[in-house]
Amino acid sequence: MNIVRITNKIALIAVILLIYWVFIFVSCEVFGFKVFRENMTEIFYLSIFGLFAVMTAAVILNIMLNLTAIAEGRPAGKALSSRNIFKTAAAFIGSLAVIFALLYTGDLVSSRKKEAYLVAAASDLVKEQRHIIDRLADYSFSRQYIEEAARDIGILSKVEEKFPQIIVIAPDKIEGRDFLLRFSRYSELEKDEEPQKSGYILSTSSEERQYLYDVFAGKTSQRRFSASDGRYELYYPVQTSKGTVIIHLSQYNRYGKLGS
Repeated sequence: MNIVRITNKIALIAVILLIYWVFIFVSCEVFGFKVFRENMTEIFYLSIFGLFAVMTAAVILNIMLNLTAIAEGRPAGKALSSRNIFKTAAAFIGSLAVIFALLYTGDLVSSRKKEAYLVAAASDLVKEQRHIIDRLADYSFSRQYIEEAARDIGILSKVEEKFPQIIVIAPDKIEGRDFLLRFSRYSELEKDEEPQKSGYILSTSSEERQYLYDVFAGKTSQRRFSASDGRYELYYPVQTSKGTVIIHLSQYNRYGKLGS
């Protein structure tokens, strides 16, 4: 048994695994791939420590054995030819490309599964709590509506554990201009507080606003799903006899990113 050759292989495997793992982690950080769940950062650091420990031990043992071989005058191992080095490098780079493709595919599949999961849960919630949805659709900016909406949304949030954050969106006007207002379970007013529309304005991107206005105008009834940095959001329009109401459901999954 050639111990020098074994230690060389151990060190090489440790280096390759280290490079692969760093490549996977950096790809997830830079491109936002959501393949791994919580504690990825902690696992990454522990893995790095373990690989370094194995690699260091193998290198030290290899150096000691090589020094012994030199002292005893034994011949050194054969060096790899340039052709073999080129083939090995090409195979290694190709494997990195395969890993990146798998990460991208895994992220895409995870997002699609999450969308289907949230849509199904939202559909069940609307069916089970139809009387609450009908009340929320009967919108008018008043103290009574705001307080009832806060209570009803609080019930929806407790019923459906998959959606810790639920808001209801309604169109309105402020000084003759169109705005979108949001109501949540935290929209309750103080005893003598006068409700102000400006305090309920929904902050969105221009694309989201256009989509929401199109829904209220009857131009579309399609739901809208988005995923970004572990946050999943679903705009779920519901048609009722009282009109259209849009329920916004969001869920945040913590992934092991640096600083999290």
